[in-house]
Amino acid sequence: MLVMLLLLPASAQSQQSYLTSRTGTLGIRLDGGVSWSQGRVFANERISPASVVQPQGGVGLFFNFSPSFRLGLDYSYTRMLREQFDSTLKPLPGGGVESEAFRDLKMNFHGATVLAEYNVLGSVGSRLSLYVGAGAGFLSASGHAYTIRVKNEVKADGTGNTISITGHNEGHRYVAPFIPATLSLEYAFLPQVALSFGGGYRFIMARGNGYAPKGQAYATLGLRFNLSK
Repeated sequence: MLVMLLLLPASAQSQQSYLTSRTGTLGIRLDGGVSWSQGRVFANERISPASVVQPQGGVGLFFNFSPSFRLGLDYSYTRMLREQFDSTLKPLPGGGVESEAFRDLKMNFHGATVLAEYNVLGSVGSRLSLYVGAGAGFLSASGHAYTIRVKNEVKADGTGNTISITGHNEGHRYVAPFIPATLSLEYAFLPQVALSFGGGYRFIMARGNGYAPKGQAYATLGLRFNLSK
């Protein structure tokens, strides 16, 4: 009993140090994980289904107003790969058929986000935090779409067919706003350092662009560093 009474002040002091490190301090976040781009007509078909899952990495700076609320600015990178085989034959006006036999799309995404996060556990858990977040961001995308087209065309004089195989590489670039929704479970093993496991979803608003995903889901593992005052 005496030992427990002696440890109580130290325990309370230790808990306070974890809360103090998240009050009026700057912080740095580092994340790595995977992402899934979803939606739009250019779906992944028939080959390499695992390529739908792509690596994601991010870094950010945030300010802890209190153990319950922080505001941050994040940068993230991910990419999207899509491949299609198409055996559909389209008739040509002069006779014959053509097909876009293969399509390949590769896009790189750079994201910038302003994110507000609220810790639903507040000061109840000094080491454990559960942050829910929302904000606004912009996505800068660049990449290319490569198409192989096969054509079997009847000659104008009707004496035979002409078969041709052509390739076309088209670059694409766009910027689109998005709305992020996030969830992050964090455990502080030191007052200034926490391990995080989280995820989120980006609602991407790129109307009229058939190569842009409607959204991106992601899961990450990372570290949070709260800088001392």
